[in-house]
Amino acid sequence: MKDYTMIKVSVNGELKELNEDLNIKEMIVELGYKKEGFAVAVNTTFIAIKTYEDTIIKEGDTIDILAPVQGG
Repeated sequence: MKDYTMIKVSVNGELKELNEDLNIKEMIVELGYKKEGFAVAVNTTFIAIKTYEDTIIKEGDTIDILAPVQGG
């Protein structure tokens, strides 16, 4: 079994400890979010869905997971 180094990041203003070397797609699964239907910003930069697997979360990142708002 592999030992994982944990990193600290802020997710929607809450401090979280996650496994090092997670990409956005893996982070979403680990945090229990649905795979679609929201936007993700890392350090105030929105990340394209097609690059979720290529974007690695790093120590100290500020991550915002935003669900669409419906109104009328």
